[in-house]
Parts: sequence; structure tokens; C-alpha cells
Amino acid sequence: MTSLARRVSIAAHPFVTTLVMVGATELHRGWGAAARSVTMVALLAFLPLAVLMRRQVRSGAWTNVDASHPHERPVLFLVGGAGLLALLGYLAVAHPGSPLLRGAMGALAMVAICAAVTPWVKVSLHMAAASIATAVLLSRGLPAGWLLALVLPLLAWARVALGRHRWIEVTLGFLAGSVTGVVLARMP
Repeated sequence: MTSLARRVSIAAHPFVTTLVMVGATELHRGWGAAARSVTMVALLAFLPLAVLMRRQVRSGAWTNVDASHPHERPVLFLVGGAGLLALLGYLAVAHPGSPLLRGAMGALAMVAICAAVTPWVKVSLHMAAASIATAVLLSRGLPAGWLLALVLPLLAWARVALGRHRWIEVTLGFLAGSVTGVVLARMP
């Protein structure tokens, strides 16, 4: 069961679900535009986090790439927030009217809230990212949203089965992501 939980957790990692959301929502502008948007999000928001994760695990500062312990989270939020700010800066200059700009602002606000509550509860960022993606994709009538909706309960189970979170933490991640996704979907 641990092997299955690990595979689900990797397949529905925030990097994956976010990039699926970005690519699917940008396809209406063409494959090239979708690829450019996915590349920008990956380079500006996720590459710094990937480097941090590798460095922290290799140095022994983290027990795994998930920053599973609350004391490991501040640097995760700092680097993630900086990456989102870099993405916001790029989008504000290059694509000021883009829905991606609003999406990055929503993600930054949600990450800030998750960071603020970390001393009391470690909200599942896997669930939050997957829930945002699900809400946004469903609001646009995209089939990938239904696939992610089916994955959400399995992802919640996987995060608990791996011992990364408690049920309250995956539930809060679901709620934080769903509310953020609904708000983003309703923005003009």
C-alpha cells in the first residue's frame, strides 16, 4: 500500500497538477502559447522549489522532499513565495491581462495563508494544488477537471497513508484549494 500511496502522491504532486491546469487552460490560445505558459511557471515558480528540495534532502535538513515536518516548512514557503512573486512580476510585465496573473495572485494568497497557520496545522499543499486545479478546470468545462476530481480522494488517502498528513490537514488543503479555485474561476 505504501508503494501505491507514493505513486499517487508523485503523480498528483503540486508541480504536476498545476502544470496540467496551466497547460489545459492555455490551450485555447494554441499549443505554443500553452507550452510557453507551462515553461514559465515551471522555470519561475517550480525550479527554485525543486532545487531547494534536492538541496535540503541531500544535506539532511529535510527527511523527504515533501517538507513533512512543520519546522521544515518556513524555507519551503519562503522559496515558493519568492518564485510566485517572480512569476507575478514576469506576468505583470509580459501578460498584464492574463488569467495566469490572477491565478498566480490567488496561489500566492493561498500559500501565505497556509504558511501563517503552519504553527498550528500543516495544510496539505498536495491537496490544495490539486483542488485549485480541479475547480479551475471544471469551471472551464475541461475534461482534465473530472480526472482530477476522481483523483482527489485517492490523493487524500495517499498523503495520510504515507504519514505526511492527518485527515484534518488534507481536508484543510482541499478546502483552501477549492475556495481559491472557485474565487479564481469567478474572476472576470
